[in-house]
Order: sequence, then structure tokens, then C-alpha cells
Amino acid sequence: MTRDQFQDQISDLSERVTDMWGHAKGMLEDGVRAFETLDLGLAEEVDERKERLADLDEEIEMQALRLLALQQPIAGDLRRIGATLKLITYINRIGRYGRDIGNVVKAWPEGQPHVMDLVDLPVMAEVVDRMVAIVLDAFRAEKAPDLEELTRLEDRCDAMRRQVWRVCLSYMAQDPRNIEACAHYMMVARYLERCGDNVCKMAEKTVYAFAGKRVIVK
Repeated sequence: MTRDQFQDQISDLSERVTDMWGHAKGMLEDGVRAFETLDLGLAEEVDERKERLADLDEEIEMQALRLLALQQPIAGDLRRIGATLKLITYINRIGRYGRDIGNVVKAWPEGQPHVMDLVDLPVMAEVVDRMVAIVLDAFRAEKAPDLEELTRLEDRCDAMRRQVWRVCLSYMAQDPRNIEACAHYMMVARYLERCGDNVCKMAEKTVYAFAGKRVIVK
């Protein structure tokens, strides 16, 4: 294989990672939308997408391992392929958290509307979506993401999760009828916080892949 052919395969690997990233991002966005609207049909659709997510994970892993075994890359190419193997793990988790959020709809008390305007969960979801976009855009551009902005958003995400829990505990204490709904809100807040944590790990691997530096975000 020529150097140009090898670089074409590296580029193809990155494109497939970007496709998986977009798939997971869509699962998260639609999982949140299904929860906000209590749309059971959309929640089930998101759940079905987990099969494609798993397929992409396995296909990219096998492609990366073949490149490692057959081409024995060094320096930047080795970092890029190694980072890819870690990235797909975090991407998979984000997609599955989107599915988990959608699945809350299936457990929602029948006939009960949302309370408390979703305790700011939609805003928290927007923060996480912005974090995903920052790292994805950097990966596409083959550069390090804006770590300062990412850290700021991660701090905001953590603070909002704590605020959601405080508000929910207050509403649960005031009226026992709110207990089940608030328990679901607290769980969704936890899922979104974990998405933010995984985005930070993705940022670390993106920096390593394209800048050759090891950093810790948060």
C-alpha cells in the first residue's frame, strides 16, 4: 500500500467516526425531544437506533485494528488511530444515554403531564449538545477543541444537575404526587451530566490525536 492509499484509509476512518458521532448526537437530541414531548413513538424509534450504533462501533474498531496490524503506523498516524479506538467508546455511551433518556418516556406515569417546566432540563440538554458540537467540529477540522469553553460548559452542566436535584427534592417533599415524575427528572439530569463527562473525555482524545498532547479536561 502506498503512502497516499494509507492516508486515504485514515481519512475514511475519520469520516466513519464522524458518521457515528452524528448518529449518537441524533439519538441524544431525539431522546431528549421524546422526553420533553412524552412522545412514545419517537422514544421507540431512538431505541431501535441502538443496533446501528453498535454496528458502527464494531465496524470502526475492526477497521482501526486492521490498519494497526497491517500498516504498523507511527507518530501522528498511530496517535490518530489509537485515539479513534477510545473515541468510539465515548461516542457509543452518548448514543446510549440518548436511548436511556428516551426510555424514560416508557416508564412515565400514564396520563401525567410534566411538572415545573421540566426543571430546566431542556436548557441542560442544550448545554450538552453545544459541548458535543464543539468537539465534533474540532475533530472534523483536525484540530484541538476550545478547552476553555468546554470546561465552562461542563461546569455549568454540573451546576444545573445539582440544581435539578435540589428543586426536585423540594417538590417531592411538598407533594408526594410529584415523587415519580421528579425521580425521572433526576435520572435524566444524571444521564445528561454523564454525557458531558464523556464529551470531555472525547475532547482529551481529540487533542491527543491532532496536537500530540495529553490533557485532562475537568
